[in-house]
Amino acid sequence: MPKSSHEPYRDPHRWMVFSVISVVYFFVYFHRVSTSVIVPDLLKAFDTHATALGLMSSMYFYIYALEQPLVGYLTDRWGPVRVVGVWSLVAAAGCFMFGMAPNIFWASVARASIGFGVGGVYVPAIKAFSQWFRKKEFSFMIGLLMSVGNFGAVIATTPLAWSVDLWGWRITFYVIGGITLMLALVALFFTRDKKEPAKTDPVPSAKTSAIAETSQISVIQVLASGRLWLIATIFLGVYGTALTLQGLWATPFLMSSLGIERIYASKLNMLIPMGFIVGSPLIGWLSERLLWPKITTLRIIISIYFISWIGITFCHAWLGAVGLSTMLLGMGVVAGGFISVFWGVIRETTPDKTLGMVSGILNPAPFLGVAVFQVVTGAILNRNERVDGLYPLSGFTDAFSVCVIIIAVCLGMSFFLRNKRSLVSD
Repeated sequence: MPKSSHEPYRDPHRWMVFSVISVVYFFVYFHRVSTSVIVPDLLKAFDTHATALGLMSSMYFYIYALEQPLVGYLTDRWGPVRVVGVWSLVAAAGCFMFGMAPNIFWASVARASIGFGVGGVYVPAIKAFSQWFRKKEFSFMIGLLMSVGNFGAVIATTPLAWSVDLWGWRITFYVIGGITLMLALVALFFTRDKKEPAKTDPVPSAKTSAIAETSQISVIQVLASGRLWLIATIFLGVYGTALTLQGLWATPFLMSSLGIERIYASKLNMLIPMGFIVGSPLIGWLSERLLWPKITTLRIIISIYFISWIGITFCHAWLGAVGLSTMLLGMGVVAGGFISVFWGVIRETTPDKTLGMVSGILNPAPFLGVAVFQVVTGAILNRNERVDGLYPLSGFTDAFSVCVIIIAVCLGMSFFLRNKRSLVSD
């Protein structure tokens, strides 16, 4: 009996593929922000300073961003499930290495290995879901994937702090490495890609040559577009500052500003990813129904985000725990909404033939932003002497002031964007 062309959409194995990739993606977000909770432990264990710690943490983002073209290429060549499995083996090895690291150098190497390993998940997930799910299901499945990922960021706050207090940070990372190793083996031996129908390569013709030439021209147009680099810079600044706070400095900042223990501080830090989980679908849904253009919505979001940074940086003394909690939650909501609206803007202002290319160029920008800002803020903090293992509030104010300036620049740049004007027509 011939198989229906719609068989993959009814095959229950697609849920196995989705589940495995989603659980692996959980650890992608977990590792992005996990170092924030264990900053005091790492400073003590490695007898190091904030600059070195910021560089160590940023290795995740440098490697993650730079490998994306390779991941995309191998996803097409090997298949998405195989890439997820092999890359997860590297992530597991990085976790074990991090737990065994004797000094900050080897911790940085381990962090880079983790970044490389988890960098092979999102792009393969896009292709795998496109293979196994209908077009009308695709956006919903990606939304579920993002929710699972941000739940990983939530677990990387208070639950991680509990685990570190109970077992220590080294054993905790051994456990995470073991779970990642099991997921890698499941991906490699118990999941499969949807088989693509065999295709016969046609003899090259004038038409195909013209298409190839058009693609080359499109690459030049994309790379030469001033508007593309403008919006890439905004993406870098907004997402980079958000993850710098959430992923590295939020917990120690809250400990210093409120005089609280790590567990309590990590609970407040958990408000950022919780806000992200709510804001990403909610603001994305609202932006489709509002009467004003998405560029306008984007400017409003960046403005609110700017205000939240001013509150955290300069008004923490009188905001107190309740006020700071409100600011962190609001920051998470608008940061999540920024991602949704941002990609909506890209979709509206990018021709279909170059959408994938533009997305591939833009995707590394936020991670490079995190990598740079973590090092810069760490260097500023390092100019201050630690008290009881923590940096003083004056150091955090100086470091966060840089983030405020960056966001102010991003807000100003957003006014140079025009509604529904192509990003690649320069």
